[in-house]
Amino acid sequence: MATDTKPIADRYRIFAHFEAKGRSTAYEALAGFFADSELCLHYVSQFPSDKQQPNLVFAALRKIAGVPDSQAAAEAALATHGGEIAKLVLARRTQTNEPARCAALFMALSKLTETDDRPIALIELGASAGLCLLPDFYRYRLNGTEHRPQKAAREAPLMSCDVTGKPAFNIGLTIGWRCGQDIHPIDIADASQRDWLETLIWPGQDHRLARLQSAMQETQNHNFDIEASDAVDGLEALIDKAPPDMNVVVYHGAVMNYLPQARVEEFVTKIRALPVHWISQEDPHLFADFTDGQNNKIQPADMLGRFALALDSQLLAHTHPHGDDVVWLAGD
Repeated sequence: MATDTKPIADRYRIFAHFEAKGRSTAYEALAGFFADSELCLHYVSQFPSDKQQPNLVFAALRKIAGVPDSQAAAEAALATHGGEIAKLVLARRTQTNEPARCAALFMALSKLTETDDRPIALIELGASAGLCLLPDFYRYRLNGTEHRPQKAAREAPLMSCDVTGKPAFNIGLTIGWRCGQDIHPIDIADASQRDWLETLIWPGQDHRLARLQSAMQETQNHNFDIEASDAVDGLEALIDKAPPDMNVVVYHGAVMNYLPQARVEEFVTKIRALPVHWISQEDPHLFADFTDGQNNKIQPADMLGRFALALDSQLLAHTHPHGDDVVWLAGD
């Protein structure tokens, strides 16, 4: 029975049009080559669904054979190096660990401190190398104006973000404890693992590569645990480790789309019953019951190529997947 490759073609066309367009000319073109090639689509179909995403396939292809500049070159690369590429796809994950997402995270944490000024115990699910566990150690350039949290050094990594609206931004907020979780944590001291994170940066995005390298260097100055565990089954045990006198916040970004929908629903039910605050920055399709301040539900069709930033199931903003901009919806 022939494999139906249309869903894969659609996935790659969406990636080309809504994610890569205007951000990586090479990946926009490559996604088009794959979407138009039955050979490429059949190749991708051999992988489980969570391994079919363009980011992962393209990073493995790029690592082994470079970035093809035509459909014929893409097909030739898979024909010649398909086995090596497949091994890398199956062995690795898209643990992009984009530190620029911390701008939106910092805004959500600032919103939270308006009603609770206790030190924050920050837990990140899907933490990769832990770069997003340090939002208080980065500088932020918002619409051209720099904001530096109290713990950030003058030469700390700089995250630039265009902002629409009036988000909270409390440079004095205190993160007193931090911990991460990941199925396969990245060891930031391991050169080969740092190299994979760099490979996940899209061609032509030199600013993202420099930002990543700066954040990795900063992260090596800090000590915190990243546990190898399951985000759903290990949630309570992770929360139990947080200091009891702190305001416990569980955060995740671009993580839940790697879980089956049933597991996402299990996670939502579980976290809503726990005595913590919950910040998510994810594909809006995953949380259809989230609402804004006027009790309006998320409309995922209006947010293609965007993430929904939410605090305790309330939509605060929609954000660029790589942190380039934030559209704040939560009012003054």
